[in-house]
Amino acid sequence: MVHRLRYYIKGYVRVLLKGNEILRFFNMCKSHGILLRNITHEEEGVCCDVFIKDLFSVRPLLKKTCTRMKVVKKVGVPFLLQKLRERLCFCLCLFGCLVLLNAVDGYVWAIEYIGNSRISNDELKDFIELQNIYYGMPKEDLQMEELEKNLRKEFPIVTWTSIYLEGTKLCVEIKENNINQYEEEMVSVGSNLVATEAGTITSIITRSGVPKVKAGDAVEEGQILVEGLVPVYDEALTVIDYQVYDADADVYLNTMIPYSDHVERSYSVMEYTGRVQNCFFMEAGGKRYEIPGFMKNFELYEKISQKWQSSILKDIYLPFFYGTVVYKEYQLCYLEHDSNELETILHNNFRHFMETLEGKGVQIIEKNVKISNDTESMYLKGELLVNKKTGARGAIDSVLLESLADKDILEGASDAQEE
Repeated sequence: MVHRLRYYIKGYVRVLLKGNEILRFFNMCKSHGILLRNITHEEEGVCCDVFIKDLFSVRPLLKKTCTRMKVVKKVGVPFLLQKLRERLCFCLCLFGCLVLLNAVDGYVWAIEYIGNSRISNDELKDFIELQNIYYGMPKEDLQMEELEKNLRKEFPIVTWTSIYLEGTKLCVEIKENNINQYEEEMVSVGSNLVATEAGTITSIITRSGVPKVKAGDAVEEGQILVEGLVPVYDEALTVIDYQVYDADADVYLNTMIPYSDHVERSYSVMEYTGRVQNCFFMEAGGKRYEIPGFMKNFELYEKISQKWQSSILKDIYLPFFYGTVVYKEYQLCYLEHDSNELETILHNNFRHFMETLEGKGVQIIEKNVKISNDTESMYLKGELLVNKKTGARGAIDSVLLESLADKDILEGASDAQEE
């Protein structure tokens, strides 16, 4: 095995010898110290292996013995290097690709958000940027545990998070808790129920807390409807303490909702001319190169782009992007609505507005709207009298809560002294 490796490193050729004095040729090679290996007899002649360094030495001997020599096979490192030298460009490109792959593999080139529904990708992206996480960031600079901790701190509705790497892609996976559970956790020290708009109360059904209004009362926006502080009375009907609750009630009121809409008489319509230009682009380092370059010979055009990020083996993303761009030329045609069209549009918009209110459980009692117009537009304005549910959680007076807390502390201290 060692000899074969040594022969391969030195390099040799397999030759075919033809002639009548081949035996004399072998004897002369032996006397001149030329090594011949793997001698075999073939139909066409005799084959053997000759080292590269001995090829020039055997030529005089071949001439003296009238022996012809034909190279059948070339074996060894010298011939391999010669082939690689002939394909130098390919070798350099292959080496460059390996170096580039090794260089980009240590950085983050893609970020993916998984499991978010109420938290948008833009919000998570802004958070990631504030944590100094960016495209092209070295993987070794990532602090996964600290990033997960800050993410849960920034978004309280996140109950579980996992940040990990897949190749050159950073995956941010989260789970969000239930909305009602989140609201209960946010308001755990008691709350009032306050009016979200002004109007006249039509009905109130209280489940917890002390009602501060009754049917027929007029209320203003922000006024307390149900208070979360429930007094505790002694036998003499004297308030001796307060219990804190989250006020809860079904409160309905009549209120006015303003409505205003308008439609301009003149409007524009896009009409495509049929002229289209397709381009392929490549993007690297924040610069885009289009092939062919868009000449911008369209006065007005619509641009449709598709963009992909290059990757290797699915998870190894590279800092190179490619895609297609389609430019469609169009021109604007200016038209005008007549009075009937304007009225139809306004009435359809108003009908859609009322259907939206009814879909939210709002009962429309009366509507008072009027149409007016001028030379440029037509208007629909007025008010709707509706009956709707009102009420939103409002904080209890912090000063009052602190005074109650101080009172409990003092009573607890006095009880301890008596004991």
